[in-house]
Amino acid sequence: MDLSLQILLFVALLILLAKAVGGLSGRMGFPVVLGELMAGVILGPTLLDVWRLPWFSAGAHSGAAAALSLPAVVKVLAQLGVVVLMFLAGLETDIEMMKDSVGPAFWSASGGVILPLAGGAALARAVGFGWAEAVFIGTVLTATSVSITAQTLMNMGRLRTKVGSTILGAAVIDDVLGLMVLSFVVAAEGNSALHSSGWSGIGMTLLRAVVFLGLSFWLGPPLMRRLFDRHDRFREPHTSVAVALGTCFIFAFLAEYAGGMAAITGSYLAGLFMAMTAGRERLLVDLRAMSNSFFAPLFFVSIGLEINARELGGQFGFFTLLFVLAAAGKVLGCGVGAWFKGMKVRDSVAVGVGMIPRGEVGLITASIGWAAGVIGGPVYSLLVIVVLATTLITPVLLRVALPHEPAVAPVESAALAADMAGES
Repeated sequence: MDLSLQILLFVALLILLAKAVGGLSGRMGFPVVLGELMAGVILGPTLLDVWRLPWFSAGAHSGAAAALSLPAVVKVLAQLGVVVLMFLAGLETDIEMMKDSVGPAFWSASGGVILPLAGGAALARAVGFGWAEAVFIGTVLTATSVSITAQTLMNMGRLRTKVGSTILGAAVIDDVLGLMVLSFVVAAEGNSALHSSGWSGIGMTLLRAVVFLGLSFWLGPPLMRRLFDRHDRFREPHTSVAVALGTCFIFAFLAEYAGGMAAITGSYLAGLFMAMTAGRERLLVDLRAMSNSFFAPLFFVSIGLEINARELGGQFGFFTLLFVLAAAGKVLGCGVGAWFKGMKVRDSVAVGVGMIPRGEVGLITASIGWAAGVIGGPVYSLLVIVVLATTLITPVLLRVALPHEPAVAPVESAALAADMAGES
């Protein structure tokens, strides 16, 4: 079958199954995101292994698509999805509340890096790994990707709260601290995996991150205000959304290419800066619909597609210990940091839970160590499953950590839509 036809059929299957299982999850009292993740697990190698079906063969194609395959295309769409999702999370952020959350966010991120790093390295050493592998295993556990957390909090109407603002702020800081640790570990191995070599790579990598963040916070807000404060200049329908998405992708590209950070950090910052403009509310209406109906389901299903529980084999005991440490390390490390800066115990625990998922940031970190030869194939496979498992459990734990609070985001969306209808 032609690749373009495969894409059409497979994307339709992903979206419809994701929304069906997600809706079922919601009716059962679980987060919708959990259902979308489970849709991917059903299709993935753990159960159906959809890639082996004749219609979805992963083989190469002839002509212009010779270098492409269906899994590669789905992965690209999923990467676009997480970039848009984190851009929307930035737009949803309450700026004033985030300013009040800088202290808790910094200490949460610090605790969430130190404890998993030390605990992961100690556990790996205890079961017989060498120092290089042990420290790298701990390094993978320092990663945080709050894509799942952001979507879950948005669905629950709690993103624009102190807990949500602290989690998002801590994730950005965690990205910087995790990059520092990763640079140190790879440089200590005398490797060139981060486009530098030896100890000199540490300073250059950190300099890139600092320069990117500094320029972003200096130039980003005035640039967004100039673009969007007079949003009525966009006379064609939805032109403002097109400009916003273009800006989001540019920031995501610059974050990874120039700043050496995760692309989602750049897209989140773009949304954060755009949240300071007058056109913010109108952008939210269109982007919520676009993300929830297309981009987000593709991303969450793609995570489930990567999970293959059959690969655990005889490493199940080590996997269990590492998984428990990965979750507990963030809950305790981030939670204690937030509590130290005056947050309530329950809110501190919720912050720690929100920092559990490693997502694509953890996958990227693990792949760097594998490509650099710091870890072998079996360890890499184990770490991938740990990363994906932490992502899978977060929606459920968040619902437990933040029970019985009224949702506000859907109400705000409905009221805004009504206002817009009245103005037109």
